[in-house]
Amino acid sequence: MAVPPEQRSETDITVVSVEQVRPAETETITKTSIFKDGAAVTAYGGGGGGGGGGDEEHGLSRLEKIKTNFGDRPECFKNTFQEVSFVFQATVATATTSFLTGVALIITVPVSQDLGMTQGEIAWISASTSLVAGALQLALGQLADLLGRKPMFITGMGTFSAFVLLVAFSQNPFWMLIVCGILGACSAMVVPPAIGILGAAYATPSKRKNMAFSAFSAGNPLGFVFGTILCGIATQLSSWRAAFIMLCIIWAVLTVHAVWAVPNVENFERAPLRQRLAGLKHFDYVGTILTIFGTGMFTAGLTLGPEDGWARAHVIALLVVGVILLVLFVFWERVFPSPLMPPHIWKDRNFSLIIAVVLLGTMSFTASGFWVAFFLQEIQRLSTLMVAVHLLPMAVAGLLWNVIAGRILHRVNNTAIMVLGAACYLGASLLFSFIRPESNYWALMFPALILNVAGADFQFNVANMYVMQSLPKHQQSLAGGIFNVVIRLSNTAVMGISTAVYSSVELTPEGMADPMVKFTRTFQVSVAFAAVSLLIAPFIRLGTQGNHPEEESQEATDQSEKSTVVAVSAGESESDEQKRSM
Repeated sequence: MAVPPEQRSETDITVVSVEQVRPAETETITKTSIFKDGAAVTAYGGGGGGGGGGDEEHGLSRLEKIKTNFGDRPECFKNTFQEVSFVFQATVATATTSFLTGVALIITVPVSQDLGMTQGEIAWISASTSLVAGALQLALGQLADLLGRKPMFITGMGTFSAFVLLVAFSQNPFWMLIVCGILGACSAMVVPPAIGILGAAYATPSKRKNMAFSAFSAGNPLGFVFGTILCGIATQLSSWRAAFIMLCIIWAVLTVHAVWAVPNVENFERAPLRQRLAGLKHFDYVGTILTIFGTGMFTAGLTLGPEDGWARAHVIALLVVGVILLVLFVFWERVFPSPLMPPHIWKDRNFSLIIAVVLLGTMSFTASGFWVAFFLQEIQRLSTLMVAVHLLPMAVAGLLWNVIAGRILHRVNNTAIMVLGAACYLGASLLFSFIRPESNYWALMFPALILNVAGADFQFNVANMYVMQSLPKHQQSLAGGIFNVVIRLSNTAVMGISTAVYSSVELTPEGMADPMVKFTRTFQVSVAFAAVSLLIAPFIRLGTQGNHPEEESQEATDQSEKSTVVAVSAGESESDEQKRSM
């Protein structure tokens, strides 16, 4: 006689065995239904004699499962030390231009005194580097994919070391500015191949890839910070020339190290140089000319405008002709079979929104970082060494935020991370805008520096991962070139805009009465860019990035099996109830 469900004790159980066959293994899962208060609660345990846990259930030990989920070392690296060395090289490569920007900021006063440079000429130290780097980035990205990533990377590192030494011996402003322009070309040679190798080597999403890209993404924001700090110390201990000599030594050592550390991850099979040169017939020469002259003239107009006046004929001509050439470039790319910038990527809604958010955020970061350092020198009259000390929290916090970003990409919704980054930019800019000459450093500037670099780390991590996935493996260097063109041009544009604001306010009665007003207005420019970035960020539609395919597949399989067994359990429970009622 059946016992009614309400009279059963908690010890009464029904045991049913369900066999599930998997592709690589056969195992028995025991289903135990415990009836309590008329409800069935089902528990599952592994069969096979020993009763293994969740990891053993899938045929993997806990250590093996962790290793699988973290991701295997790419085959192009002989060992983990070489892998770490290359990621460090790639990080330094992407930091090259921003490193020079930090150096140019910290040596403003001593260089102007030594070489007799005007404020406009000083602005061109970093502007010439960014201008040339931005103009050549796309062309060199395509060349790296066609002719070889490793040779271009090593050549760029070596030539950067040589020409930065020439800057140290500059005897006049013209000398310095010309060589700084050449340094822009050298930095443009190292970034696309570094990104191309990184993207091609870590083709499979994994936590390992997340960590590598998080380190790489730190290059741009931390390059500026470390350039300011290291060269500030060298300038304080010796002279501004010592700062460039130090850069020469560092990059020379890195060049030698790159010969071993950088793997051969190319877009083509090994072949003689003459055979590889045949690939140049696919090179976009017209697009290259249009981008070089278009971006060059446009950014030159933005840089000259604040100093020479926006109404001057040559400034207007540079801006107008630059825009026309860039528009022609867009039309040309739509018809050329192997374009520098494939138009189809802009049809990806997320890609376009991410680029827009990163562009605005970078403009906010660059402007606030430049003007806060200038504020420390101009208003608070701090030495180069003390300026470096005041900016040191950005370096430390940047490293910590970067580690956090790399560990949450596969766990936290990436749209939320982009929004958080934009909010950090906005918070930092607002704090900067409240700063007064007598303000307490720890109350305003310190948290602002921490938030500013947090915004950069969060957004750069998400953006780099997504941009590299937007183009195929054979165009990874080009993908890096597209992203860095945006960064370089945004830096130049925001410096032109913020400098124009600074100069216009400086000449007003209010600006002459209170020297702090012009700095406050430049910080408010950063607030505006960060606010627009925060408004756009929520429209991005991203999930998580960097989950290992096997991990995602296993989770889906586990969920499917669990749903199936629970459904069987529910069906059997209903059947039992019907029998008892009969």
